Amino acid sequence: MNPIDIIILSCCIIGLVYFAIDRFKYRDINVYHEKLERLNELRKLITAIENENVETENIIKSINLDNDFNDELTDKLIKNRDNEYKLSSLKDEQRKIELYIKNFRMYNKNIRI
Repeated sequence: MNPIDIIILSCCIIGLVYFAIDRFKYRDINVYHEKLERLNELRKLITAIENENVETENIIKSINLDNDFNDELTDKLIKNRDNEYKLSSLKDEQRKIELYIKNFRMYNKNIRI
């Protein structure tokens, strides 16, 4: 056999092993249900944070910048900044869970979930 044939054959074997391991990862139904529950929790958290951000933006638009800031307003502004970081990390986690659920459903069509 030529070296190219050996390389191609080894790539095919590595691909089959990876596919088998990847498929094995999506076989546990309990993990699937846990991911679904976590996805629902994430959606609720994301909605709550987005609503808080909208309220804070409305407050920012309505204030007069000539007046001194009070402690309540500065706390809301700090919380709004922290919410942005939290929101981005929650959305990343949501995308990963949605990808897991999509792959699980693709590999387990016969379960009828």
